[in-house]
Amino acid sequence: MDSELYKFFYESLHSHEDVEELSQKYGVFRGILSSILDQKVVEEVKKSHYRLKRKESKLVSEWNEGGSFLEMAKKYNYPATLISSLILQNNGYSKREIRNFYKNPNLIQDRRIRQELGESLNADYYFSPKAHRLQEEKGKTGEKLISFWLQKKKCEFKCEDEMRAKGLAGKTPDFLLKTAIKVYDRDVCWIESKALFGELKEHRNYAKKQFSEYAKCYGDGLVVYWFGFETDILNEKEDGYQVTDFELLINDFPGRVNRFLTSVTRW
Repeated sequence: MDSELYKFFYESLHSHEDVEELSQKYGVFRGILSSILDQKVVEEVKKSHYRLKRKESKLVSEWNEGGSFLEMAKKYNYPATLISSLILQNNGYSKREIRNFYKNPNLIQDRRIRQELGESLNADYYFSPKAHRLQEEKGKTGEKLISFWLQKKKCEFKCEDEMRAKGLAGKTPDFLLKTAIKVYDRDVCWIESKALFGELKEHRNYAKKQFSEYAKCYGDGLVVYWFGFETDILNEKEDGYQVTDFELLINDFPGRVNRFLTSVTRW
């Protein structure tokens, strides 16, 4: 995706309703737009975290006076799960207790907290346990599709779990190939699956901490950003790996890839 177009979508996306509208208007898979929105929310939370922490006592007072977790999340434009955690910690609950509350709100004895936390977890598509599970499932789906693709090519490989089980130390890619294969006329010895949109700034972090390390250890590789990437990434001129997206596999598994690209972290 052209970086200017990416910036347009990034600035235009504020809610799931925007995802649906822009998907229909511009013919872009809603999963791509949803991924951009998810990453935007996480980035904005990082930026606003300390500003909200400074209002901590005010938030606690508002809740003690009757404001609900969900109402305050909307008021301060901050994820309901994180709002509830901050307030509960200030009301004497430990982080461990709060984690257990998230796993099973029905165990909470306080009726108000039980009800409000249940509402918050159901409304938080970014930081709730369910949201995290769906993101993990998305990652596994991307890896499964790549494994099917490699099997179709009759390419032997080891996945990351297998490498770990055999005691391979250090950083490991999602797939290590027994024999290199040609992708876009270049040898590929390893593949990393990223079930997200490849934003340039985050890509640079991955390149430094993961991709360059894989290349040093295993040779040239391939990074698959399932939900697309900023084309400026191609100008980074990194040695040791190349970057692609869903287009590489969509002809082999059109139905599965299309379903994947229309998935969103919503319920």
